[in-house]
Amino acid sequence: MKKLVMMAMLLVASATAFAGDSDALKAILKAKTYAEAESLLNSSLSQLASDAEKATAYNKLVDLAYEKFKKEDDTKTTNAVMHKEDPVDIDGMLLAGKQALQAAMECDKYDQLPNEKGKVKIRFRQSNQDRTKGIRLALLQSAVDQINKDQNKEAFENFDLYLQSAKSPFFEGVEGVALNDPNKGIAAFYGGRAAAALEDYKKACEYFKLGVADTAKQVHDLCFESLLYYMRIGQKTAADSAQYISDMKSMLAEFPDNEQIFAGLCDAYIQKGNNAEVLRLSDERQAKYPESALPHIYRAFLLMQDKKYDESIAEFDKVPETAFAYAQCVYNRAICKWNKASDFREANSDMRTGKMPADKQKQFDELLHSAQLDFEKCKELDPEQENIKWGYLLKNIYTISGQQEKADAIL
Repeated sequence: MKKLVMMAMLLVASATAFAGDSDALKAILKAKTYAEAESLLNSSLSQLASDAEKATAYNKLVDLAYEKFKKEDDTKTTNAVMHKEDPVDIDGMLLAGKQALQAAMECDKYDQLPNEKGKVKIRFRQSNQDRTKGIRLALLQSAVDQINKDQNKEAFENFDLYLQSAKSPFFEGVEGVALNDPNKGIAAFYGGRAAAALEDYKKACEYFKLGVADTAKQVHDLCFESLLYYMRIGQKTAADSAQYISDMKSMLAEFPDNEQIFAGLCDAYIQKGNNAEVLRLSDERQAKYPESALPHIYRAFLLMQDKKYDESIAEFDKVPETAFAYAQCVYNRAICKWNKASDFREANSDMRTGKMPADKQKQFDELLHSAQLDFEKCKELDPEQENIKWGYLLKNIYTISGQQEKADAIL
């Protein structure tokens, strides 16, 4: 009698154990293709009996998608090793890889939840991590190939999945994925490029910021340059401009010695008409970085705008020849001298004859000659006038000062 009781208890326990396999889950587990299983899961997710069943169902999707991915990937590898040319469904392989990776992350979302007893028993994470790490690399390689072919939409989708998956709890703490991924920076750079090509500048900047943190100098520099550029051109509204200034201030606080950030912030303030803030920043930078030419350049530019030519010239004089914008500074200084000479002639010429007294003419000639020297320096620095158009005013100076042969030589 005791044995019968024990057998009955075992039968009840067995029935209870299998009670969790709902009809919805059984149907999903019987599916032969990914499409069939996905359709069943989407239509019956709410009918699954527990989070454990949902994890099991999504793991079935991983199994089916990974089977397709691995089949094609194995053929591709065999072709490379054995110099064979068996057909490989690359598009199908990549699609299956994305499906497997996305299903694995969704599986993990339910797999890590406590069961009805309040206990967490993760069943699928390790095996799915092992399977999908290789998929991420395949997606990355595919994305690089796609961006080189200007397939920006497809490239962006693959870069995005590669980078976003690394932030998923599914890969938390995984070496080479969430931690110390050697490909993260380059993926961020190319992902940002793809996003920028699609004119999604917000996403582009998000990825370039990731790349800026890369320890490889080349990747860091490429992402930094791209970030500053797309932050600037991404301004469409007044709110965007305000956000740009805020972001640039934060970046300057993080990279205080960076000249490009300082220049970008000053340019933004000038566009807003906030010249006082530019002067304040310039004074602050001059005190902190006395060798920096930028404070002199910005002060000179603003003084030039205010027609304070002597003060502007004095600031331009402090810009060293090694400065990046030296040629432009010489040109602006020449303009200041030309304007100063023009104003002097207008103030001291006879209204009827247009002539000046001898002493005033001598002063004018000296002012004009000083401007001539700067324009001639511009000619030396940029003989083809690719960046600075010195020709017109230098020709005028030669004509005014009686150097007609030199004036005629300028086309």
